[in-house]
Amino acid sequence: MTRLMIFTASAMALLAACGKSEAGAPANTPNALAQAAAASAAAKKTSGDYLRFEPTVVVDSTGFERPMGAFTLFMPAGWRAEGGVQWGQQFDCTNGYNVSWRAVSPDGAKTIEILPQAKWEQNTYAQSGAGRAGPCGLPPSQNVKDYLQILVQQWRPGARIIDFRRRTDLEQKLAQLNSRTPTAMGEMRSWVEAGEVLVAFNQNGVDMRGSIAAAVGFTYTSTSAPGLQPIESFAGFALPAYAATAPNGQLNFALNEAIRRSIKENPVWSQRIAGHNNKMAQINIDGARKRAEITRQYNNDISRIREETWKSYNESSDKRAREFSEYIRDVETYNDPDGPGGTVELSSFYEHAYKMNDGSYVLTNDPNFEPYRELGMDGTRLEVTQ
Repeated sequence: MTRLMIFTASAMALLAACGKSEAGAPANTPNALAQAAAASAAAKKTSGDYLRFEPTVVVDSTGFERPMGAFTLFMPAGWRAEGGVQWGQQFDCTNGYNVSWRAVSPDGAKTIEILPQAKWEQNTYAQSGAGRAGPCGLPPSQNVKDYLQILVQQWRPGARIIDFRRRTDLEQKLAQLNSRTPTAMGEMRSWVEAGEVLVAFNQNGVDMRGSIAAAVGFTYTSTSAPGLQPIESFAGFALPAYAATAPNGQLNFALNEAIRRSIKENPVWSQRIAGHNNKMAQINIDGARKRAEITRQYNNDISRIREETWKSYNESSDKRAREFSEYIRDVETYNDPDGPGGTVELSSFYEHAYKMNDGSYVLTNDPNFEPYRELGMDGTRLEVTQ
């Protein structure tokens, strides 16, 4: 949980590096993405064109006591910006907030977008069911390529992925989050993967191209004990992805890179959001402690109930044994001071029993039975032994 909070707190700063490899370092093995980026850079150098930008602020309108700029960037001059930081219960899985922002060219043909962060879980706990996803509503991706495939379909349903490449440059920036810790009965691991895809899609009859770059932090925990089924949990937290679209042949990687590298967090907002994330992490810890306390109290209550029940059973075991014996022998036990042990066993087929003064017993189902009236002799009605 702590490591995932680090991802969120530094999300905007990392977006600035999502566009290309470190200066002087080869991006990856040449492919469609790398070749397109290189061609875009070469065209920029030879054509004499220039990129004109204007400053803009992505606003968090409702997260704190007053609207606050979350981060700044330069977008192409004349483009229209929309969106920002959003808060709501629908973002419970990402600490209650998310980012959704884009800038659109004047003709509506091109966009630069910051796509929402995401989280998913998978475990073998009873709460979610064996191997099932948790409550965050996103299919559990096992790697960044799987995540990007899902993200593309959410972003542009029906889009076709042309190419994928790992972004080792972005992974290196988050290498401090990679760890592996052995435990007494298993292990805990965390690692980061980053990647980028080039996609094709149709928009209003126009053949479009788009690129999305994303970094995802993964955590895995495994616990096993002899004779028991292993307990495993797997989670992913994707930082806000960076996307751009344009008609086929017009996707300007140099422009996209310039915008990516211009993104900067507002230090005040960054501090406030980090405080919020830490608070949420503490709430999660407190919630886990409360759940553990509830479980402990439940177990204590069960133990107490068992003890009290067993004690009560022991105290009444003679009575229960006697009642069972009476049932299978069709007899009832009545109090009789003159009988052996102060009781007497009589047939249970009758509802009432009397002991007459001559020492005899009378059984009857007549609730109005009077010994003297019926037999000319006094008698005492017997009470069932409790």
